[in-house]
Amino acid sequence: MSRVTVITGGTSGIGRGIVEKILANSEKDDLIFATYAHNAEKAECFWDSLTPDEQEKLVILKADMSSYEEMMTFVETVKKQVGHVDWLISNAGISTYDKFADYTFEEWNRIVNTNLSIPVFMIKEFMPVMTEGGSVLFMGSYAGQQAYSSSVVYGVTKAAVHFLTKSLVKEFEPRGIRVNAVAPGFIQTPWHETRTQESYERINRKIALHRFGKIQEVADMAYSILTNHYMNGSIVDIHGGYDYF
Repeated sequence: MSRVTVITGGTSGIGRGIVEKILANSEKDDLIFATYAHNAEKAECFWDSLTPDEQEKLVILKADMSSYEEMMTFVETVKKQVGHVDWLISNAGISTYDKFADYTFEEWNRIVNTNLSIPVFMIKEFMPVMTEGGSVLFMGSYAGQQAYSSSVVYGVTKAAVHFLTKSLVKEFEPRGIRVNAVAPGFIQTPWHETRTQESYERINRKIALHRFGKIQEVADMAYSILTNHYMNGSIVDIHGGYDYF
């Protein structure tokens, strides 16, 4: 039976890296459903970078994961096209650099919905069609373990994702479905493109390896978690030794 993967936020950054990793290790009839929220140009750029064989295995769909309605439309579209899901990867996430004192209720809810609430209900909707022995993977963050004053709401949502990961293990236990999370530190993604050199240097001084991680390094870790059939309920850090001294 072909392997079906669902991943949110799969056309840029770490999500794109994970899709590329899965494609590189896929069989002929495997299928990946990947979402993007707003940036159609990046999604199209990713699509154009793929070979015809890879394009046959990938379905890219627009779905803003801050919207319950768009999430449900995405879920129903996937269910109509395939009868099962093997790997479910909740990767889409957003943040803000606004100071806590400047938060608005609307902004807080948008970030909480995207990073936590909508993924919860997406997984609930896909649960009946998950394959026995399948895998659920959350994109957590080291920010969910180490407080950063620059993004309170992001850290709060990721801490909740880590707790959710462990909590869902019992929910999926009867069908042998594994639930894990990968928790990256500072990774060189488009999110950091506007950082100043001073900012990079300041952060690198706190990382034992003195550099930001690479997208491929996180994608490799994510793939190893997905394919490890004994890993369950784990939050896997990958941060280069951040703040270890």
